[in-house]
Order: sequence, then C-alpha cells, then structure tokens
Amino acid sequence: MARPSMGTVALVLLLAWCCAVTTVRATEWIVGGDKGWTFGIAGWENDKPIQPGDKLVFKYEPGAHNVVKVEVDGYMECKAPDGATVHSSGNDTFEMPGGKAYFICTFPGHCEKGMRIGIPPR
Repeated sequence: MARPSMGTVALVLLLAWCCAVTTVRATEWIVGGDKGWTFGIAGWENDKPIQPGDKLVFKYEPGAHNVVKVEVDGYMECKAPDGATVHSSGNDTFEMPGGKAYFICTFPGHCEKGMRIGIPPR
C-alpha cells in the first residue's frame, strides 16, 4: 500500500484545522439580550458582529409572540408569506446563513411595534 504524499497529509490537516476553527468561532446570540424577543427590539442587531454559522436564540413567553424567518419584503411589510414556518416554542434557534436574514413576529401589530430584526451579511 502506497504512503500518502506530504501534500495530501498537509491538505487533510488544513481541512481538519478549518473545521475546528469554524466550530470554535460560532457564537450563540440571545436576540434582545436580557429583554429577549419583545417590542422595540428592531436595531438590537446593529452593533453585533453576527457571523454565518452563529446561532440566534429567540426567547419569549410562548403564546405571547412567535418568530418567522422572512425575506426582505416580509420584513418591510411586516407580513409572512403563505405557508411560512411559524416558530412558537418561546426558545427558538436559527443558524445564521451567509447573507442577510430577516425575522418578524406575526402576531397582529407586533412587527409594527418593533418585533423584527434584519441581520446584515458580514
């Protein structure tokens, strides 16, 4: 059986290191901090260095609010599209994708009162 070349060994080690660094760097963000997912939260995200792979945790009283991931139009209009997945556990977690991500509460009037965030790409 042939021995792997130094180049192959180096590539495997580099890939293993990259995977370890990605795992270590992920951060869990409680949306709204100590207040949680509530009214007036819009803008909370502006000074946070949220990266792809980080987790956003929406904490709130079940039955009082919900969380729906939407596109920019849904964010601007405070409206989720038909068939959107509505999360309502009070402890909902989303992994940040690459690019922008938008979240709203679809209870009547809640989004309009600031229960929405738009996470910019980093």
